[in-house]
Amino acid sequence: MKRKVYLGIITAAALCISLPGCGKIENDTSSSTPSATPVSESSNSSNTTEPVATDVPEETAPPADTTETPVQEPPQVDESVTPEQTPAAETKTEKLSASQDYSDAYRLVKVLGLKEYKKLDSDKYNDKAKKGKKFLVLFLSIRNDTSEEDYINYNYISAKVDGKKIEHTFLLNEPKGYPTIFSHIPAGKSAGGFIVWEVPEEWKELEFTYNGWKDINNVKMKASFTPDDLSDPVIYNANDFN
Repeated sequence: MKRKVYLGIITAAALCISLPGCGKIENDTSSSTPSATPVSESSNSSNTTEPVATDVPEETAPPADTTETPVQEPPQVDESVTPEQTPAAETKTEKLSASQDYSDAYRLVKVLGLKEYKKLDSDKYNDKAKKGKKFLVLFLSIRNDTSEEDYINYNYISAKVDGKKIEHTFLLNEPKGYPTIFSHIPAGKSAGGFIVWEVPEEWKELEFTYNGWKDINNVKMKASFTPDDLSDPVIYNANDFN
């Protein structure tokens, strides 16, 4: 009996020796799970060479000038202050009469005569005043002392008879051979001519103003006549006005 027991023990021991790990199952559980083996960095470097990053300092842009340029505002204008205006030159009124010439640095004006006509006849034309009217003809000579041509413009004539405004008119005939004064006068030359109004037969005073030189040298010419100033002019001669 004891021999069988010994044989059993010996057999069991032999089995334990032939089987690896026998007797460690309960105590060593770590061997049942294979542990992860760390990969050596040197093993990979033997096959592939990776570029090594080199720290290169980045170029740094200079800091922007953050200083703000001051904005210049337009000067404040005090609207309550009115800027000084250059006063316009005062227009001078110069007088002309049957006995007084008018002259300045630019011209010379003379009255050659003042005559009444009820009618004027010629071979070609007939001028006749309306009933209760007559023609009052003013004869003038004007010398142009400037370096430019002057033009006597009828649009700058204004007149009154006995305080009432009156318009100048025209004649088909040329009294005493004179042309109209409304014409061009060359520089350094003279011209003779007439202006005519149709006035009441019993007129007392004629006033007329010429403003054609107001814009040139700030002057206007004003004249006044009465029946006492009537006079017959000489016959027109163009040579007298060269």
